Amino acid sequence: MSIVKNISSTLLKGWLSELAIEHYVCDHCHGLHLSHIQSLEGVVESRLFVEEWGLLISTEFQIRNSAILLLASEMGVLNANYPTLKVFVDAADDNLAQLVAGATVFTGAGLSEAQFALFVTTSMEMMSQLGNELRQMNCLLVDDDSPDGSFSLH
Repeated sequence: MSIVKNISSTLLKGWLSELAIEHYVCDHCHGLHLSHIQSLEGVVESRLFVEEWGLLISTEFQIRNSAILLLASEMGVLNANYPTLKVFVDAADDNLAQLVAGATVFTGAGLSEAQFALFVTTSMEMMSQLGNELRQMNCLLVDDDSPDGSFSLH
């Protein structure tokens, strides 16, 4: 198992391709968008970021404004059910409310391709399960519920 200390987006693109995980880079951010998670109902964006301290996968779920109080009361349960994720509600004044789920791995000591594969596949599975739970709770704002019928990225 070879440990890589200089983690770059180029390296991660190769590893994602080897894992057959569809991804793309957009013109608006430096994240690698994870197509499978982004295709799930209620997901606005799901991205993998390379940071100085490690890797971050961030997924944003569009939620109904009427679900904010329910989610606030269930936040402890959601974080306990998904211990590898950090889950919180982001309710800015100028945007629709979102539930953000993040997963991190520190890379200061390096990272192997096998460790990366475990991190990404586990995180994607947890994000998918969280999306299913939010759907069952009727918290997601889906395309036909949005005010103008569409979502915008960035």
